[in-house]
Amino acid sequence: MRHIHRSIALTDRSSVGEARRAAVNVALTLGFDEGRRNDIGIAATEAANNVVLHAKGGELLICSHGREGSFLLDLMAIDNGPGILNVSRAMEDGFSTTGTPGQGLGAIDRLSDHSSLYSIPEKGTIYWCRFSRSKGALTYPVGVVTVPIKGETVSGDGYFTLPGESRSLYMVVDGLGHGLGASEAADEALSAVEASSQETAIEIVSRTHDALKKTRGAAMSVAIIDHDRKILTYAGVGNIGATLSSGGTNRSLISQNGTLGAVMPRLQSYTYPIERNTLLIMFSDGLASKTGLSAYTGLQLRNPALIAGVLYRDFSRKRDDATVLVARMEEERG
Repeated sequence: MRHIHRSIALTDRSSVGEARRAAVNVALTLGFDEGRRNDIGIAATEAANNVVLHAKGGELLICSHGREGSFLLDLMAIDNGPGILNVSRAMEDGFSTTGTPGQGLGAIDRLSDHSSLYSIPEKGTIYWCRFSRSKGALTYPVGVVTVPIKGETVSGDGYFTLPGESRSLYMVVDGLGHGLGASEAADEALSAVEASSQETAIEIVSRTHDALKKTRGAAMSVAIIDHDRKILTYAGVGNIGATLSSGGTNRSLISQNGTLGAVMPRLQSYTYPIERNTLLIMFSDGLASKTGLSAYTGLQLRNPALIAGVLYRDFSRKRDDATVLVARMEEERG
């Protein structure tokens, strides 16, 4: 199943209402009850209003995660505005300069399961909050943003996540081109990866290649983490970027040239050691190849969803579907 992702441009006060309606509708689709939908509506309104009134424009991202019965909903308000000089003051419950229903970002923090803010003066702000269907639910060690190119209603990118205690699997796929044909290729890849998720990285990529022969083809990479051995195994074909980020250093992961469904090279997989606080970052070519965290003080230790939002905002090319997946290694064990 495709997760639901929506991007609402925040340009004026009318777009605040659009953002609220979109967030509530996604929550309804995911089975959130009326009380939680009201909470989500308040959060979307407050976050969108802050962007419109203080940053003069930006974007609200609405992203679902998880599986049937345990869906999570992320809201991310993104801007390139003046930033927030006093973050702690802005987060106080009841603080507001706009008269909005939530009366401040602190209210969103109170209503949501998790929230976080990252702001750099003169460079902008990202505010993220996560809702579960019953407040206080599980921690999810992954953050993903995926947005289609402007003018398309479907994305040619896709992703698959299967975090676990001893083994985790992450995949990002980019169907050739964009629009419906690319989306169909990505959907076929998602189905193939889900069906073969317990196999090796090379076997997963090979089975996906066979499944994509009836489509226009795709680039795809798969990462499998062995938490007991602290090793990541990676196999990819095409231009999906990936890095391991730890302790201020970044290591690029190796993909091979080719197109799944059309031209596949002799497959190889590569293994990499992982350490505590290691982040896996995977992204489609809708983001610049230099995508990374080196310029962001303190961001490495923040929630993966917030990190994904920052990378999407600052590295998206805006001329293709864009997907970035961030997973933190050590949080998956409990």
